[in-house]
Amino acid sequence: MKRTQMAGVVLLAGLLLTSGCSGWLAKRALERGTAAMKQGNYKVAAEKFERAARTIVDSPDLYYNLGKCYLQLDNLDAAQKNFQAALNLKKDDLDSLVSLGDILLKRQKWDEAAALYETASQGMPANAALLTSLAKAAAGAGRTDAARIYLIRALRIDPSCAPAAYDLACLYRDVYLLPAESIALFEAFLRTADAHNPHATVAREKILQLKQVLARQAPQVAKRDPAAALKLVAEGDKQRIAKLAAKAEKAYRDALNADPLCQDAAFNLALLLKAKNNQSEALKLLLRASAMEPLRQATLLESAQTALALKDYVAAGRMLDRVIATSPSFAPAYASMAIVRLYQGQKAAARVYAEQYVRLAPPGPDRDRYEAWARTLPR
Repeated sequence: MKRTQMAGVVLLAGLLLTSGCSGWLAKRALERGTAAMKQGNYKVAAEKFERAARTIVDSPDLYYNLGKCYLQLDNLDAAQKNFQAALNLKKDDLDSLVSLGDILLKRQKWDEAAALYETASQGMPANAALLTSLAKAAAGAGRTDAARIYLIRALRIDPSCAPAAYDLACLYRDVYLLPAESIALFEAFLRTADAHNPHATVAREKILQLKQVLARQAPQVAKRDPAAALKLVAEGDKQRIAKLAAKAEKAYRDALNADPLCQDAAFNLALLLKAKNNQSEALKLLLRASAMEPLRQATLLESAQTALALKDYVAAGRMLDRVIATSPSFAPAYASMAIVRLYQGQKAAARVYAEQYVRLAPPGPDRDRYEAWARTLPR
């Protein structure tokens, strides 16, 4: 309501210069409309502001507040008319620009809404709420990679932005098929959301459903001997340090036979096979290891790099999706994902990831190179 209060002061000051009965009536209508708006009585506020607007025809603040009232009343046509009137009087009225974007978002005019939000964002500091709205518009238009980056940026600015956490959780669940990462974001949403948030019940239900998915996806084996596997991994590490690769490989394979869910054995064996240039089997082991511990970044990164070397862009993208979800500030993952999207023929998405890499990477030749490359790609 900060703008509403300021508008009242500005308008009342202007009315001091207005003489006659019409000025007095407009002043009363404005006072009552402002009071009603503060109380959440938008119907009465709109009626009073409309009355004031009969006399006051040159105030962007009045038209903006009238537009907000109609937006709350879901009268989109009247809201749009008043926000546009505010912009006609004040070209750089960013609040009205964002509000027009909100109307277009409600009308599912995704690209038009995104364009207004982008224009508004250029004139104001980074804003988590605005980035969340941009994400909704991008997702509606089918640009899910852009939506993800907007939401990651929103949470980087404000980790307590509950709508961004909820929307990103839904995106990871429905588009990227990342149940563990989605659960973490739904839980973050519940920690930050208002107790009466209407999405809270849905979030709790989705967490339970996703945990059931993870339970079904968990590798199942009939026979395991974790203690024996642990000893064999230690033996493999010892042989690897001694540069006895064949003996190390045997120890790791024996560890996997003892416990097929021994993540360290699968991971270390994959590294040995990569050193022997057996990339294909190494990738299979890395994907197996990543299934055992879905949130272990080292495994995900190694899997992505190996898949890239094999030009398996589907597997590389899948692993990088998980790296970005678990470590959203890890700049190299975005650089790699930009390459993946380029080879998948998604140049606009490649630009999205290249630009995010530029935002996060330290100054240097790599960042400069990616920044120059990003400019050559379509939006």
